[in-house]
Formats: sequence, structure tokens, C-alpha cells
Amino acid sequence: MEDKAAAAGVAVPLMVGLRGTQGIQLSYGPPQNQPVEFFHSLKVDSRFMTFSPQGRYLVYHTPTGVQLTDIVNKETLDLGPGTVLVRDAAFSPQEGYLVLWDAPSKKEDNSCTVYDLKSRTVKALYSQAETTWKVRWSYDEHLLFLMGKDQTYVFDEPDFSAPVSTPKARIGEISISPVSQPAYHVIVFNPCRGTPGFVRLYKWPNIDDQATALAARCVMKEDQVVFKWNSTGTHVLFLATVDMDERSYYGSSSLFLMNTKSDSLVIGLDQEGPVHSWEWNPKGENFAVTYGFMPGKTCIFNKKGDLVHTFGTQYRNGLLYNPFGNLLVLYGHGNIRGAYEVWDLGAMKKISSQDAEYMTYIEWSPDGAVLLMGTTSPRLKVGNKHIFWHYTGKLLHDQPYDGELFQISWRPAPPGTYKAPDPSSDLGKNYVPVEVKKASAYVPPGMRNRVGPVGFAPIAGASVHIHAQTAPLSSSPGGSHHDKSKPRKKNPEGGLANANSHSNNNSTNSASKGLNQARRNSNKTPENGRPPGPGGNGIADRKSGEKAQPHKSKSEGGRPASPEHGSENENEHMLSSGDPERDKKILKLNKKLAEIAALQKEQQAGKVLEKNQLEKIKRLNSVVKELENLELSVLIKKK
Repeated sequence: MEDKAAAAGVAVPLMVGLRGTQGIQLSYGPPQNQPVEFFHSLKVDSRFMTFSPQGRYLVYHTPTGVQLTDIVNKETLDLGPGTVLVRDAAFSPQEGYLVLWDAPSKKEDNSCTVYDLKSRTVKALYSQAETTWKVRWSYDEHLLFLMGKDQTYVFDEPDFSAPVSTPKARIGEISISPVSQPAYHVIVFNPCRGTPGFVRLYKWPNIDDQATALAARCVMKEDQVVFKWNSTGTHVLFLATVDMDERSYYGSSSLFLMNTKSDSLVIGLDQEGPVHSWEWNPKGENFAVTYGFMPGKTCIFNKKGDLVHTFGTQYRNGLLYNPFGNLLVLYGHGNIRGAYEVWDLGAMKKISSQDAEYMTYIEWSPDGAVLLMGTTSPRLKVGNKHIFWHYTGKLLHDQPYDGELFQISWRPAPPGTYKAPDPSSDLGKNYVPVEVKKASAYVPPGMRNRVGPVGFAPIAGASVHIHAQTAPLSSSPGGSHHDKSKPRKKNPEGGLANANSHSNNNSTNSASKGLNQARRNSNKTPENGRPPGPGGNGIADRKSGEKAQPHKSKSEGGRPASPEHGSENENEHMLSSGDPERDKKILKLNKKLAEIAALQKEQQAGKVLEKNQLEKIKRLNSVVKELENLELSVLIKKK
């Protein structure tokens, strides 16, 4: 049905599958973003979910057994209660066969079942371990390799009754070219215990005679070898990695290139460090590599291994081509801050870039225009969700997930279903963007529902206030403000002085006293060349039996600060400057001042302080001066 729709020019909707604590869900992608009507979401525990390579089938596990949904014909087949213990599943390239793997309780029991999807019958049974059960298929499904622990079997049809070949040499990994014309090519890795291993490229069926190898490469100290063919089947890249070596805890890796013309070479990478990501362009003419210690480097090489283009160094550890090979996304994830940028490879220019915090998964849509990003478990167990971004930088959909999201994936599409997006003209007009919601900072439970900035928590016995201008602090024993029954004297400079400002040593707030002294000393020669503000040095040090010295204090409106205004200002909470880094510094300095105030109070009460506590009190002046450099005034008031 969908093939006919694509041939008729009707747009085939994108679909995405989700597996999590809410069960299995199948939804349309943008612009619909709605559940698929014929698929009823299953709110059950599921071990796996897998789409077939061309998107016709979806297989998934349920507590009653494995179910197979034919998305094209909109029907679901239950594979029976015998599949309850199945742990994983895999399709053949042309969707002709389905292989299920489970962990039997007895060694003699078969662990793998092969289903013929055309006849809907069991084709074969065999037993393999978890690391070797997956079949290596040729693209046309006529050639299969089944790897055992010490032996590899080759079959020419998927009945697994009689292998046509059993190579004598031990094979650690094997891969078949995606094209069978003029002949299949097979690349194998032959590990050797205690000696270097070899990677050899053969022309089928000669895979057991080392003398017939088209190309060979010695691999030193390998732990794993991974192969990737280009789309035309003429060139193959392989990465040899070592988990740990003498130079780096993270191990080392080397990238090699072979072709069917017997050429073999090492890809020269000019920055030390591991290879993070490497992919062939779907067109098969070049490949991209991200490598090196952070900030890493990303480069494009041609089929000869020559450098074609470099994107420079940046904090990125992944790359991904869209299915048509005309767009490339570079991204950071894992221990790198989540961000991505999309490049137009035709014009070799950056189209868009966005932050994508907490991203753990990324995938291009089959139409090559939309990026699916997800925050999934177990990497992150909170804040799970999936997001759709258009390659032009438009946010198309942001869907939180209620619970843990284990897996998310696009439904694949057969070749020819979609046309390649044109970055020079396509601006995503068919997609409606949504407003980007900036993620808010995490607030601990104990700090929620409070007035003031995140993380601001005054210590008992002292309150810290940061504001542009403040009224003077009373020195009366109870810490009260100006008594309205007492007359106020006007000082010579136009400010107001409190007539009732006598105090004694037992009732003086030592934190305010030390802070005022520090302010007065630090503001004698202001660094900015301007006279100190109202909160700078207007409060004099008061001693027992002395009257308060006159000082200036004006409100923001320019009039003298009355007691009412002073009380208002003193009860102001910390204001945000609009700069997160500055707010963070201010918050840290306020915390230090509050700690110093508490220590001074303990010292005044007669407690013997530790050496490091006394050193902290001595740093009061420097803390105050640093706050004044941020053009904010700080007062510590005894509650």
C-alpha cells in the first residue's frame, strides 16, 4: 500500500516506535505527532523492539510471547507462548526471515529460531551464544555466515542443515560486501593468541586460502575489529581498537582502508587520541571521522584516504550522515555537553546549530530532513523524552515521557520512498515549529517554593541581602530600626542620622561591625574613581558609649531614605543580574559572608574557633571588596 502511495507521489508519513515503562507505542512523526490508529499501545513490560530493515514489520516482546506487527497490512501475529523467554530478535536484509534468540535452561536446547516470514513457518533451529547468535547475511539473503566460538559455518540457504563450507582458520569477525556483482567480497579478521592478528580481504568463495587474499593487513594488539563497507561494495573501512594500552587509560584505535583492487593503507589522523565516530557517506565516495582527545577533530576523506575537508577542533564525539548523503550532523553526547550542528555538504556550510542537553540518542529520519533526539534510560532515568528537530534548526515537537524510556527509533523506509531534501531551497515549510522551552536549573527539594534565586538559603542567625542600594542598619540592641518617637538629626551632608543609636559591646552585631569596617577601609580609594555609593562606606564603626556618625543614605528615587524605606530595602531578596555566571559568584560570596557572620557570633559567645575558621574570618575584607567589584552591596543582619 505504502509503495503504491510513494509511486503515486503521496507523502508517506514518518513513524517512530517507543519502548519504556509505558510499554510499546507507535506514533506518527512530524507534522502529525499522533499515535498510529491501528496499533494499540501495549502497557506491558517488554525486553526489545525491532523494526525490519525496510520498515514493513515491527517485532516486540510481551509477557505472553513475541508479537509481530505487519505495519503495511495492519495486522499482528502472535508467535506463541513458546517465545516468552526470547531476549532479542533480528531480521534478514530483505525481510524474508526473522531470527529469535533466547537463553535456554539446558545447554542441549536450541537457543535460536529462524522464521520464514513469507510462509509464516519455522525454518530452522540452532544453538548459539549471546555474542555470536546473529547471522551475517548477504544483501540478497543467499549467503549466510554463522559464527561459533571457535568455528564459522557458511550456508547458501537459511535452513542450517548442511553448511557448504567451514573455514579452518579461526575467525574473530566477518563481513560481506553489500553488492554481489561481479562477485561477493568477504573481509575476515583472523585473531592469533599471543601474536598479531590479520585482516584479509577475499573474493567469494576463496576464503580459506590465505594465498588468494586480495589484500592483507597485520593488526597489532587488537581487542576488537569492526568493518564498514561503502554502498558500492568496493571499499571497506575497519577500526582496530585496544581497550587499554600504556599511553592512555582509554585505550587506542587505528583506522584502516582496503579496496577490492588490493590496496591497503592506514588513515593518517593528525591528532592523538581515540576514534570516536566514523561513517561512510551513503553515496559511497567519501567518509568522515571524528577523532582525538577533546576538543576532537572531524575530517572528511576520499576513497583514496586523502583529506578533503576539515571541520576544525570542537567538543564533538559523534557524526551521522542523512540517508541521502547531502547533510551531515556533528554532535556531542555522553560525557560531552549535548549540542549539535548540521552541515550542507554540497555548499560545505553550516546550516544550523542547537544545544541538546542530556541527549543520549540521535537518528536521521528516512526522509533525511528531521533529527530524532532522545533522553533515554539507563543513561538518564529522569527527564526522559524525545524531540524532533528540522535540519534548519526548527523545533518541531518536544514530548516528555512519563517514566523511563528505554528505546526509541524511526521506522525505516524502502529506497525510493522519499526525495532528498534540498538545503538551498527547502526551508521546512511543511513543518510547523514550536516554541523552544529553555530548560530550567535543577532545584533541590529543600530549596523549592522559596522566594529568591535558586540556591539562596540564609543561615540561621544571619540574613544576607543583595540589592542596588540599601538603607543604614540600626545598631540598637534589638537590631530595630529608627524609633519614630525620637527626633532625627540631619547631618551636614544631607543624610539622616539616628538620634537613638547608642549601643554596648554585648549587643553590637559583630558581623555588621566587621563588614562595615571592611567597607570603610576598602572604599577609601575606590578603584572605579567614583565616590562610593550609599551602601559603600556610609555606616561608621560604633563603639560603646559613642553616637552614630552621620552618613549618607538615599533611596533610588533620590530622596532621603526613611526608616520605612530602609526596612523595605533590608527585606529585599537577592536580585538576578541576568548573567548566570555573575549570579553564581554572588551566591557563593554571600554564602561565605553568612558563614563568617555565624563564626563571628560564635566567637563573640566565647567559643574557641579552629585555625581554619579564624582564617576564614580574616578573609572578610577581601570577600566584601570582591562583592563591591560586582557593583552590589551586601549587609549581614542579625535576625
